Amino acid sequence: MTRLGWAGLLLGALVLTACGHTPPKPPVDDGYAVVEPVLAWRQNAGGDLVVRVFSNGCTNKDSFDAVATGSPRAGWAFDVTLTRYFPDTCEAILPQGVELVWTRDELGLPASARLGLTNPVDTFRTVPDGAPVG
Repeated sequence: MTRLGWAGLLLGALVLTACGHTPPKPPVDDGYAVVEPVLAWRQNAGGDLVVRVFSNGCTNKDSFDAVATGSPRAGWAFDVTLTRYFPDTCEAILPQGVELVWTRDELGLPASARLGLTNPVDTFRTVPDGAPVG
């Protein structure tokens, strides 16, 4: 086979390989995406965002998309919004929810930035036995 033939064969193989390995797609907006209320939120000692969210047993960080908005011009103040894209259809209801942590690196925020959460806090939901939520 000639050099040109080998080059064509190699190019064809690369194209077929690329077609078989497409990058993962972002969540599909199937009409479910919600900015849902949270049970509580705070910052830990390292400045990371700690959020307690409702769960039926299958909620994790992959259930949410965390988007930080703000800029240095806003005085290094950033707001984070958590949008749930994947409903928790499990049947193990956890009345205290689950605690999820987003680091500043994951949110793309500098260590000195002020941080807030735009999701509403559900003050009507009670936690059994007076257990802390935050």
